[in-house]
Amino acid sequence: MLFANIKMPIRWRLSLLLTVGLIGILVLFHIFVYFALKNWLVHTEETVLKSKLASIKQVHEQKELSELPYSVWLPSLIEHGQAVRIIFAGKAAGVVDKGIPSEVFLREGQAAPRRSLVQVGSKSVLILTTPIERDRGRIELYTDFSFVTQYLHMALGVLITASVALLLFVLVGGYLTVALAFRPVSKIIQSVQAFDPGQPAHRLEITATGDEIALLSTVFNSLLDRIYTSMQKQNAFVSDVSHELRTPIAVIRGYVGLLRRWGLSRREVAEEALATMDEELERVEKLTERLLRLARFEVDEPASELEAFELTTVVSERVKRWRHVHRTLTIAYEEPEQPLDVIGWRADMEELLDILLDNAGKYTGDGGLITVSCTREGQWIELIVQDTGQGIAADELPRVFDRFYRAKRHVSQTGSGLGLSIAQKIVERAQGTMEVQSRLGLGTKVIVRLPAQPGV
Repeated sequence: MLFANIKMPIRWRLSLLLTVGLIGILVLFHIFVYFALKNWLVHTEETVLKSKLASIKQVHEQKELSELPYSVWLPSLIEHGQAVRIIFAGKAAGVVDKGIPSEVFLREGQAAPRRSLVQVGSKSVLILTTPIERDRGRIELYTDFSFVTQYLHMALGVLITASVALLLFVLVGGYLTVALAFRPVSKIIQSVQAFDPGQPAHRLEITATGDEIALLSTVFNSLLDRIYTSMQKQNAFVSDVSHELRTPIAVIRGYVGLLRRWGLSRREVAEEALATMDEELERVEKLTERLLRLARFEVDEPASELEAFELTTVVSERVKRWRHVHRTLTIAYEEPEQPLDVIGWRADMEELLDILLDNAGKYTGDGGLITVSCTREGQWIELIVQDTGQGIAADELPRVFDRFYRAKRHVSQTGSGLGLSIAQKIVERAQGTMEVQSRLGLGTKVIVRLPAQPGV
């Protein structure tokens, strides 16, 4: 692109592009005007000269004048810058010259074209001929055509002068126009430079013009909203992580102090302290693993391509495993008659089911029921895990996928609040959807939709 590698403000670049484009248009326009004017002048002048030549021929053929000497009647028929010569029987019978060089005259014995243009020095001479007396002679009319060239040069000079003035006007006017048009962009630049991420109220002013600048301002404001929301989530995340780590660290620190005071002399105190510290360290380890898992979901690309596998087998295996964990609960699962194949990763689906069944068992009291179902709905496989537990309040449902979020009724339960966040990332990575339905006191229903293997 023209001027692409030249460092200059965009207003100057646009002004120069406009000027260069106008120069190209003017050059083409000048070429067209020059040749059109030249052809028109030559055609018009030739028409006049042919008429004059016809008049000379007509006068020559009149008997009353033909008997008179050519020097009597012929000079009055031509103007300055012209010459006329009458050839008869191969010789010049009469010549009248008013400023035409003699070297341009045709040879008396040679055949003459009806029209020819001869260049002699700086002069251009147009020669027109017409036969007389049954082609035994001819009349030759010579005209200085230099005035046409002079007129064309003068017209071209006027065009060039006017074009230079126009180009200067366009360059200055274009710069001012572009500068005026880019004034909102300058305001945007100033606003961006003064942007303070800590000020959520800082936004660009959106004009009512509805043009690209207004659209840019709208998009930038939307970006600011996302940045501020992301910063809020980041601050909340750091706060939540600090809160989650504070408890095990405080417990470990307390038992370290206990060991220093009594552990060396009392074995039971040392064993209690070591067991508790081990539990807290395990809790921190699990929390760290889940945080790393979430980070990989958001940053890393999948290690392998999506694969097709039989979901029903995975569900059966995980249900069997969690029945041994939740011995006081009933986990109902009726395996479909036909195998259901989905697109995704088997290891991810195992982790997804572990999260859902762990949550369902954790928040369902003894004797409760957990129902697992797996069906096909068109191009989707629908996996549902439903429990009869405590349920979630309607105002808390929108936040169940937030990191570290736990419903108010569940705060006393163990856990980090990262399970559903990880589950949602797993489903999204498999190009599926996840929905949580719940009513307080009536249990929770999690619906996962995964893409089915085509053609199955």
